Amino acid sequence: MRILSKVLWTLAFLVATFVWMVLFEHGFSMKGLTEGTGAELRGISAWFGGGKKQPPPAFSF
Repeated sequence: MRILSKVLWTLAFLVATFVWMVLFEHGFSMKGLTEGTGAELRGISAWFGGGKKQPPPAFSF
């Protein structure tokens, strides 16, 4: 049962770190979070899939 606890805490840490980094890179707004999450997940899937990573969208205020 302790291993399940460790796995869940590790997953929670990874998700929180991912969200925090997306917010820093794409802006502290819901639009930045949603669009940034999509962009980063596409980049991660391309990286694991062996494809090319598409350039991120231009930053706008």
